[in-house]
Amino acid sequence: MGDKMKEMENSNALQMLRAMDRIRRAWKNASPSETLNKSQFFTLMTLHNKGADAFGGKCPHVDPYEPMTLSALAKAMNQSMPAVSQRIRRLEELGYVCRTPDESDRRTMWIALTGQGNALLQENCRDMFRRLERMMTRLERQGERTPAQVIEAFNYLADAMEEEFGTP
Repeated sequence: MGDKMKEMENSNALQMLRAMDRIRRAWKNASPSETLNKSQFFTLMTLHNKGADAFGGKCPHVDPYEPMTLSALAKAMNQSMPAVSQRIRRLEELGYVCRTPDESDRRTMWIALTGQGNALLQENCRDMFRRLERMMTRLERQGERTPAQVIEAFNYLADAMEEEFGTP
């Protein structure tokens, strides 16, 4: 093996790549529940918050049952209309959302959470947050970093990655 290859194997970049791949694989398994996958969960959450950034800390109080158009939902999620439409179709089959055509423009489809969808979202949020809190408690018990320091490090990493690789 060449000197350059040995140098790369011991580099911080390779260690970072390995750690990020471990996080990616673990996050892939972090399904909110047996009922919902992460894409469905985030779709319900976006519908609940009407596209507001629930994770940015500035989620306005909104009526979770107020409908959104499919195009507004896709835009808020930064995803294609066909991908979101397919997910909505499945969520509707499960009884978690309902679609209603606009009375004045039949091409426009209004999407809203159902009571069952909102209840499932609330339950899944509680469960996911509980799991993440347990994870943070384990980190704190190890004494290396406080939860606030870990969160700050993740935010710095996200900022650096967005700057280097762009945002979706």
